[in-house]
Amino acid sequence: MNIDIDRGIKEIPHYPKALAYGDSDGWVRLASNENPYPPSKAVLEAILDALFGITRYPGGEFELKQSIAKKFGIKAEQVVLGDGSDEVIEMILKASRHKEKKGVIITEPAFAFYSIASKIYGYNVKMVPLKNMKVDLDDIKDAIDANTRIIFLNNPLNPTGTIFKENEFEDFIKDIPSNIIVAVDEAYGEFVTDRDFPQSLRYIDDHPVLILKTFSKAYALAGLRIGYCIGEASLISYLERTRQPFSINSIALVAARAALSDEDYLKAILENNTREKAFYYRAFHNLSLEYIPTEANFILVKIGKDAESITKRLFEEKILVRWMGAYGLPEYIRVTIGRPEENKRFMEALIRIIK
Repeated sequence: MNIDIDRGIKEIPHYPKALAYGDSDGWVRLASNENPYPPSKAVLEAILDALFGITRYPGGEFELKQSIAKKFGIKAEQVVLGDGSDEVIEMILKASRHKEKKGVIITEPAFAFYSIASKIYGYNVKMVPLKNMKVDLDDIKDAIDANTRIIFLNNPLNPTGTIFKENEFEDFIKDIPSNIIVAVDEAYGEFVTDRDFPQSLRYIDDHPVLILKTFSKAYALAGLRIGYCIGEASLISYLERTRQPFSINSIALVAARAALSDEDYLKAILENNTREKAFYYRAFHNLSLEYIPTEANFILVKIGKDAESITKRLFEEKILVRWMGAYGLPEYIRVTIGRPEENKRFMEALIRIIK
């Protein structure tokens, strides 16, 4: 066929959306930064109750917005929901289209969908390298030009787990032109223990700052695909206009509300993450492996030139980790912080393979 496809689409690397990982039994899945535990009991009960209503189109969006607003001390009209953070990213790109300004700035590396979605919607992508595995906001600022429309910042950053801090962000945002949207993706924000993590909601009323969050990670709802964005009410209203109707299913809506209500569950998840992170630090230190201290639920560790082959060897033992070659870090793997027994099985296999 001689179909003329836009060059931006052609430049997007093709990869299979669904990977066959074998049957569900016996696998240790530490490749996708998922919560290794089931959702809370409150979530499961809410899902069971909601099953009887799936003959109707989804309702309950406003109620969830109210719950989110109450949690953060904002108004419901400052929240837009999405079918995962991916839909929110697309909403930002759709609502921000401009006949002249078509530039997007992204760190390199960063979450891959920023670049993919930007190219789909016809934006020109400018990549800004990290410094010492961290986002350098001064370099981001220097990359701004007359074409810049959106800046995507990931904090903590996937894949490094590093953060930029309050004073850095405050200095950064005051110098950003008011016609540039700064989208701060805090998908892993719940896991952060550093007290200097930016209080990003402070900036949404005075600057075009959008804060992205998700129920996929700490709240264990990755399979239900629900995220949200917080910002100034009028800006959020423009994002809302680009949404598909009923893009979030009814099960996800009730599950997310229940998840927000169960603070004890979240506390237990975060405690496990802190404890098992320390386990990994000790184990990598004992192996003399360089790792990046993380504020997320994953760790980036330098394996060396054999990182890809070791990832394949682990796969053969039904242990999934992420080789970081696609992120320009071919000597590294990224491993999710899982349950104690999963982390132990991974480390035992890694030690055996390395030695």
